[in-house]
Amino acid sequence: MSKPQRKRVLITGASSGIGKCCAEYLASQQHIVFGTSRNRKTDGLGFEMIEMDVTNHDSVSCGIAHVLEREKAIDVVVNNAGIAVAGAAEHTSIDCVRGVFDTNFFGTLRVC
Repeated sequence: MSKPQRKRVLITGASSGIGKCCAEYLASQQHIVFGTSRNRKTDGLGFEMIEMDVTNHDSVSCGIAHVLEREKAIDVVVNNAGIAVAGAAEHTSIDCVRGVFDTNFFGTLRVC
């Protein structure tokens, strides 16, 4: 049987939670993993973490350009970055909801 090909993977929101877990697992399987976070944290991770804020077009462009410069292509994107708000809609400000949409919906579009 042939050895599986290493994939070049970009995972947003990889500083904690599911994103970090996915990044660590895929890196342990010998894939080339680039994790992203608004605040780059690089201590002891088994993958490269790059600073990228999905709510900022220039930040996303720079982050993706960095990966493409290093690897020439991206095989897999995991759009994991996201935020949540709990509470009644009538007590949630429009600015708060706008921030959720900018991260969870428009952030995904920016990365794509």
